[in-house]
Amino acid sequence: FGRERDDYFIQSMTNKDWEELGRDISSNAHLKDLTLREGALDDRKMSSFFRGLTNSSSIKQMNLNENGLSAVGIRSMVPFLQSANNLTSLDLDNNNIKSEGFNALFRALRDSPIEMLHCDRCGIGSIEIDTEHIPKHMTFLRLNDNSINTDGLE
Repeated sequence: FGRERDDYFIQSMTNKDWEELGRDISSNAHLKDLTLREGALDDRKMSSFFRGLTNSSSIKQMNLNENGLSAVGIRSMVPFLQSANNLTSLDLDNNNIKSEGFNALFRALRDSPIEMLHCDRCGIGSIEIDTEHIPKHMTFLRLNDNSINTDGLE
């Protein structure tokens, strides 16, 4: 019963509610691990949520897997990713970010403290990144079950 009620609450949240949640999380200096997965978010909700979350500095780990996110959702995360000075792990497994989203994500993470990035089963077909745009602190990158070709690698 609890899970159904939580799912209903999340699905009924408006754009304003998502932005407010992002602001509330931004002002919480103790939250280290954030999990919103299995359909909690979509591209529209991501835009509102990350508009509010932009200034969060306490989150170290973020799990957004299985939300059906696309490159649009990833682009809405960019301001947060560029200012998140403690984010060391990001899990985007089982989303549909494709090559466009992955490449935008990688560029956004370049100067971040990110160490671990999970992008299994994300529909990535090519990677178009040069050595100038590889995240400087990354020690673990997981890209399992994507059909990546080598055409765009430099």
